[in-house]
Amino acid sequence: MAGEPVRSKIEVEFKPITGDAGTGGIKMEVSINLANSTDLHVTGLECRGGPATVYEVSIQAAHRKRFGFFQPIQENRVNPASEDAELWIEPGDVKNIDAPRFADLDARLRQILTTADMREDATLTGLQGEALYKKLGALQKACLLNIARKASHRGTADNAWRFVQSLLVSHQDRIFALVDAAMPEFVLRSPAYGSADPALHAPLPRFTLTGQSVKSRDAHANLQVTFMAHNETGQLAADIDIDEASGVKHGLEVIRNAVTQGKTNPYLIHEFLLAADPREHTLDPGYGFIFK
Repeated sequence: MAGEPVRSKIEVEFKPITGDAGTGGIKMEVSINLANSTDLHVTGLECRGGPATVYEVSIQAAHRKRFGFFQPIQENRVNPASEDAELWIEPGDVKNIDAPRFADLDARLRQILTTADMREDATLTGLQGEALYKKLGALQKACLLNIARKASHRGTADNAWRFVQSLLVSHQDRIFALVDAAMPEFVLRSPAYGSADPALHAPLPRFTLTGQSVKSRDAHANLQVTFMAHNETGQLAADIDIDEASGVKHGLEVIRNAVTQGKTNPYLIHEFLLAADPREHTLDPGYGFIFK
């Protein structure tokens, strides 16, 4: 999904599914153009004369979700693939992430970590900056990097990230942060967002929901921001997450977010972000995966 080579064996299976087409594939030959290794050329597939033989094509690689599609094959012609294969990771196969160094993070994220006032997790209390970043677990760090990339994206989130000030809580599916008082008006007026229901979002202790919540208007990988105010100081904070986007079509299958401990798995959100811009990778969160 990130445009890097798959460094394992890729299995491609062709199975005829219509009519009495026979077994098919007996004289199949496969070649790869090394100058463009995303193209696989398969010749010699058997088909009936006249009407096409429809094959179910199944593609599988280590640590990746199966991708399948239906492919009609007509005789004596080039049959371009009906779909581009997307090899999404299997979240359960991930052992850790290969994250960027603190010094390589964008300036806004470094500032948000440097001024952090961490709560809830005693192992993170009092930590700031690089020490905090290093202490975050793999799921927490992946979630933070996902949100930082999405929220700073101009095309889909109108760079609302510039209003985020200090990290308060880091979960595997969301973050809580202090935000600039101008943020609610900005996102409520931005054409990139629509209003959302804040009912499923619980405020931090000593905070109360303001009733303002927005969600970006993407087809999937939606950024949601829900605002809350401190009961005594009025200081504004936000619950920021990326929507599960369940039910996205992926080949012949429907992808639904893997859930761990009742929470969205950020590794699959990583793939949703890449799928939203598969050519330019402008939503790439900037980390890779280390598998078991």
